Amino acid sequence: MRALLAAMVVLAAAPAFAQTQPDERIYVGGVGGFAVAPDGTSGTVMGEVGYRVAPNLFVVGNLGQFHNLQPSSIQPSIDDETLTLLNSGLTVTGTAQAPAWFTTGGVRYEIPLRKRIAPYVFTGIGFARMTPTAQFTYGSGTLLGSSPNPGDDVTPQLLALGDYIQPPSENAFMFSAGAGINAPLAPHFGLDIGYRLSHMAFDQPITAQSVTFGIGYRF
Repeated sequence: MRALLAAMVVLAAAPAFAQTQPDERIYVGGVGGFAVAPDGTSGTVMGEVGYRVAPNLFVVGNLGQFHNLQPSSIQPSIDDETLTLLNSGLTVTGTAQAPAWFTTGGVRYEIPLRKRIAPYVFTGIGFARMTPTAQFTYGSGTLLGSSPNPGDDVTPQLLALGDYIQPPSENAFMFSAGAGINAPLAPHFGLDIGYRLSHMAFDQPITAQSVTFGIGYRF
């Protein structure tokens, strides 16, 4: 939120063509940034399309990803497998990744401000799909049917041998809301800075707060 407020102050002197023009009914944009969730900070990216249905009101849809949303959901099983392999004479290091794709649809309302920048608020609902995976890096010892070097990824070999089974993907209802600003860069192009609060109803519910920066085009 501090980054968002600071950007609003800095961009207050932007030229007047930030406003949505009457003939600009559609916008497309892409943003990237970071999201803070219970497990820590993850990168995030999102693309969005909007259609203006009333002055300053858009119907929007988006598709995005959290790069590593909740690795702790499978880290205990990875640690157990690492210990089991160690007891059999094979040393590996196991790490967890839990990317989550999401898509939502909703509305976005823009508030003209001194004809220079346009703050906005939005809300949407949709779903998220988290696909946790484990990766095992070889350290030492004997791996049946393979002769890896230290540092090699031996996950495929362990999966083929049945030593480990990747956890299943999980789908969940998602709700998001937030605010941001648009500021002009050139005719039809604008800078987008936003804050997003996302709640995903997985078996272990997750709430993530995101700050994003990107570019939008209107036509």
